[in-house]
Amino acid sequence: MTALALQVLLSKRQLGCFSPMDNSTARFILFPPSSFRINPSSDSAYDTPGRLYAQMAEFDRLTNQTKYKQTLKQFFALAESISPEFLNKMVSSVDYGLNYGYAAARAYTAYQDPDFLALAVTSWTSARRYTLSKEQAVSGTTDVKQFSLSTSCQGTTLTGGTYFSTDSNDTNLHSMASGFFLTVSALLAEATSNQTYLDAAIESANFIQSHLLNPSNTVMAFVSSKLSESCSIYTTAYSLDTGIFLEGLVILADITRNISTEALLRSTIVAVITDTSWQGLDGILSIGTDGGHYIVRALAALYERNTTSSDLREYIKEYIGVQYNAVLEHATSGDSNIYGLPWTGPPTTSFSSGNQTVAVSALLSGIQLLDNRTSSNSGGDPTSSAISAASTTTSQLSQKNNPTGAIVGGVVGGLAVFAVIIVGALLLRRRHRRGNHRPLVVDWRSSRTLTPFMATLFTASEIPREHRITGGKNARYPVPSRGDSSLSSRAVETNVAGRRLDVQIASATPHGAAAGPLNPLHIERREDMPTEELLRLLNERLLPRRWNDPGDELPPEYHEGRTT
Repeated sequence: MTALALQVLLSKRQLGCFSPMDNSTARFILFPPSSFRINPSSDSAYDTPGRLYAQMAEFDRLTNQTKYKQTLKQFFALAESISPEFLNKMVSSVDYGLNYGYAAARAYTAYQDPDFLALAVTSWTSARRYTLSKEQAVSGTTDVKQFSLSTSCQGTTLTGGTYFSTDSNDTNLHSMASGFFLTVSALLAEATSNQTYLDAAIESANFIQSHLLNPSNTVMAFVSSKLSESCSIYTTAYSLDTGIFLEGLVILADITRNISTEALLRSTIVAVITDTSWQGLDGILSIGTDGGHYIVRALAALYERNTTSSDLREYIKEYIGVQYNAVLEHATSGDSNIYGLPWTGPPTTSFSSGNQTVAVSALLSGIQLLDNRTSSNSGGDPTSSAISAASTTTSQLSQKNNPTGAIVGGVVGGLAVFAVIIVGALLLRRRHRRGNHRPLVVDWRSSRTLTPFMATLFTASEIPREHRITGGKNARYPVPSRGDSSLSSRAVETNVAGRRLDVQIASATPHGAAAGPLNPLHIERREDMPTEELLRLLNERLLPRRWNDPGDELPPEYHEGRTT
């Protein structure tokens, strides 16, 4: 299923650049289904192709191949022909250009080709002009803006903040642009061991933490740098801004092994997976924008890099599995490889390049889960002793149904139609020299309470009595439900065609059921909280009804520790 997802993104009309692919993939690309219809001039903004390029490179990395390498070189050249150095008056949003820097850095990781590293450096250098240096923050001036800057906000320097736009009158240091600059800087630091990139990543992380991280540890949209605007902040926190910040922290923590960075990372993880406005009763991300792409991508990076405690890492594995299943079960249009948003459904029959790339992130994450499980089982990963029965069950399913191949099939299917659509869009934009500058996207908000699906961590005695379910035995990985929901009961019962991960969904409570507290974890920042206490609170927040049957096997006790 996953290989077909890439194909649907890449195949739209005949292109000779796909010759490196195998016969079946090339045949699908050369002769795409006639049902796919789209206006390439209006379907996507400039950042969407960059997102696709990163996914193509990531697919090759995860499957240990180079099928898309030459194709990507052609695509990058086309993108840069439209917007030289990936940022100019035609493409003024800094984070749009940094999508290409991120993609090039991921391509360098996959292929170790210096051409991709050079492209990543080009994008980074363009964005660096719109990121405040220490000297600019102290002087209160920058040559790219026509106003005086605040030298500090709340007594803290603005060093490391990246502007939303190249417009000389844009005053906003933007969380998405700053988060992208953090992430690309960290990737370049990792690739080159150059202290310049590491310093830039640290400055960006410090800026976001100091000025845009709210008490709930989610990231607010932007802060004004204009002196006369007195550091005004747009306080709404968006999932995409928090997601890209989280990914940057994951990479930075892996490089530095700094205790403070790791503590901030842990706090942000918990904030993301417990935010009730981004996910619903069933644990599925209910975001109607591309925030799910950034959240899942960040958590998949964390899972692969193994930079947190084993129990929290196992929770993240289950969280990603729920999103993967949701894409297949709720967001897929029939038997096609067309995916919609939100992942809670219902699916749409119309193709959207943005929706498609968001879904492919979840499918790619499925490959990471399976590959990591295989390497852990064979290589003596220190986390193996802490893996729950969930992994055993998933492993048994993989032996019978070989889901890795199915997931790879789905990714290729989702990407195939999209890449050729992107080529058409970029060619058309180059012809007309039109930029598509969309404003900050607003998430679809929900008041539903998050109650995901963790299978292990704590004993039944730790679950408050008033929150225990008295009905029959739950499914193996239930999503206990609280609050008011119109969602129908749903369970992932069997592995169909080897596509599903071993995660199940339980039924929702009736309308009018009493909801628990919105988020007790948000009472204070949690950087200094021990992992054991953090997980205990997380468990109280998410699993008030996990153990309902005296015959249920109780999970192992948690022991403080960190895997390497």
